[in-house]
Amino acid sequence: MGNPDFPSDIIPEILSRLPVKSLCRFRCVSKSWLSLIADPDFVKRHLNKATESEDIFNQRRRLIFTDESHRSLFSLDLDEFLNHNDAIDNYLDKDYDNLIINIDDNDDVVATELDYVFSELPNNWAFLVFHSNGLLLCQLYYWDLYLVNPATRESKKLPQMPDVGEAYYFDLFGFGFDHSSGDYKVVMLSYLEGGIMFSVYTLKTGSWRMIQTGYPYKCDLMQHGILLNGGLHWLLDRVGVEHRSPVIISFNLAEENVQEIPLPLASIDAKDYIVGAYRDSLCVTHYADGVTHNEFWIMKEYGVRESWTKVRISIPYSVLRHSGFWKKSHDLLVFRDRLVLCNSNGERFRNL
Repeated sequence: MGNPDFPSDIIPEILSRLPVKSLCRFRCVSKSWLSLIADPDFVKRHLNKATESEDIFNQRRRLIFTDESHRSLFSLDLDEFLNHNDAIDNYLDKDYDNLIINIDDNDDVVATELDYVFSELPNNWAFLVFHSNGLLLCQLYYWDLYLVNPATRESKKLPQMPDVGEAYYFDLFGFGFDHSSGDYKVVMLSYLEGGIMFSVYTLKTGSWRMIQTGYPYKCDLMQHGILLNGGLHWLLDRVGVEHRSPVIISFNLAEENVQEIPLPLASIDAKDYIVGAYRDSLCVTHYADGVTHNEFWIMKEYGVRESWTKVRISIPYSVLRHSGFWKKSHDLLVFRDRLVLCNSNGERFRNL
């Protein structure tokens, strides 16, 4: 690196432990640093450092969300927010009569607006936002897809999606990082007459590729792929059976094939439930406007039907999702349009 006082492997090791924002500034130090930071092997090394070390990972977690109009994206330092109020952990670990207490206004941590997508498209709005390994996939109102790096403020518009023919109803999407190839993949599930088919966009090639194999499933809800265990998951119905036959399917990012995962109950109706992720496990929750529930299912051992476990919570919900963030014995859940921090047994909650 041009400094005789340092062994050649020391500076890459130090830089691999720094936040992305610092690395972006350090690209100006020298041409050799710029080359190092842009090298794909260093990017992979930096990502592995962040995910393997709990201390590093917990310093870099950010919550990305839209406003009510879907015309702005915001970023919130999650751990700063959770640590800002020292009473959260004590509150959730003790027995109080009131289950919900609002955090005072002076405890708020300010969210930062991410304006680099909407500055170029001021009349557009984010229909969906996906995330994986530090990148965002934004689906805008006119179906344009953008990959966004919040740390570097760079974005890339994806090419036009492949034409799957006229006899189709709608498309569903999923986004994830394929560790086997070291590549980001956008997966499009097209619901056609008689079944579904997949198309895959890879960041390395910058192009879409259609998978010619069709699968006998149909969709009732505009639900999008849940990334877990190297695959994207949807709750669908089988085609060609006399009665409704719901099942979870997993599209494996590495092998690009489909496998079925059994549901906890045969009586589950695909139009009344959604599949999600609860920490590192699959979950199935009710999804019905105007009707509330106080239970959901978690698959504790991936792919094993007998491991489905029913979980009861104290606050009834009509739409419930896990945010993807948890801390010690606490989980950050999304009750429709509000964030609620709860302990792992589902009995203590706090509005955020």
